[in-house]
Amino acid sequence: MTGKTHVAVGVATGLALSTGKPVKEQFFLIITSAIGAVIPDLDHPKSKLNQKILIFNNKFFKVLFYVLIGIGFIYLDSIVENQEFKILGIIMILTGMSSHRGFTHSLLGFLLFSSIAYTYSIKFGINEIYLGFNIGYVLHLVMDFFTPKGIQLFFPITKNISSPITIKTNGEGENLLFIGSSFYSLYFLIQFIR
Repeated sequence: MTGKTHVAVGVATGLALSTGKPVKEQFFLIITSAIGAVIPDLDHPKSKLNQKILIFNNKFFKVLFYVLIGIGFIYLDSIVENQEFKILGIIMILTGMSSHRGFTHSLLGFLLFSSIAYTYSIKFGINEIYLGFNIGYVLHLVMDFFTPKGIQLFFPITKNISSPITIKTNGEGENLLFIGSSFYSLYFLIQFIR
């Protein structure tokens, strides 16, 4: 699936879950659902997010960038002894080293990224950070599971698994999902404005 579809589904789900909640909770649910929906594609050098943060959008620079960031976080952990930095360091190194739909598209990747979201959710007392992030992330994995390439759900085992029923990336099925999610979001936004 493409980045725009992941974001559209993440936002639509965040909007749906935020109905009837206070504005602060709505805001965090929607934003973190969108963030969670794009984070798994950090493993692809040409993903929407990497196009913004990588100077060169190629595999070599992606590996170099994330491994150096990871080493920096691990070094920071050794100075301030903050477990979050060690986990972030491990996440960044594994993200840099893995192929597309590898570590970040696995249960291990989900659990590690989710632990960081949980930590910040507790730290700031905002449960919606954890909830929204996890929903966006899981939806991303489910959507990519339905593509012909599938995902390495059980990384470090490198076998890709996919649904017997698949949706071609940038195909009609994905376009319908994008349009449907976009209209669904517009509907909720109109209801909110009223």
